Amino acid sequence: MKKNLSHFAVHFASKNPEALARWYKQNLGFEITFRWGDPVEYVVSNREEVVSIHFVKAENENIQPGSIYVFCYNADQVYEELKNKSIPGLEEIADRDYYMRDFDVCDPEGNRITFGTSLEMLTPNDG
Repeated sequence: MKKNLSHFAVHFASKNPEALARWYKQNLGFEITFRWGDPVEYVVSNREEVVSIHFVKAENENIQPGSIYVFCYNADQVYEELKNKSIPGLEEIADRDYYMRDFDVCDPEGNRITFGTSLEMLTPNDG
């Protein structure tokens, strides 16, 4: 049977979707691929065609931050890329007891993005 799912997107409510999407472009390497509204109320931002974050104009000032876990083939490579940009709040990459090597970064509106690689992918297979 052919698989039916193609990709996914997470929605983050934002006070200013366009400004937040620009922050993702400048700091996390995302590309802005779509804008909607005048003034802009909806922005689509993608990285490597597999991670899509959609920024939506918040209905009110009481915004609850969201989070996304991005599974990587090499989280260390992503970490080094971002570390060189001196992003405030970028946490150190580390091996976790839940069998992942990962790190977090929070955007200016409090959304958390975690980039991680399974420790099993990093360990040579002896079998």
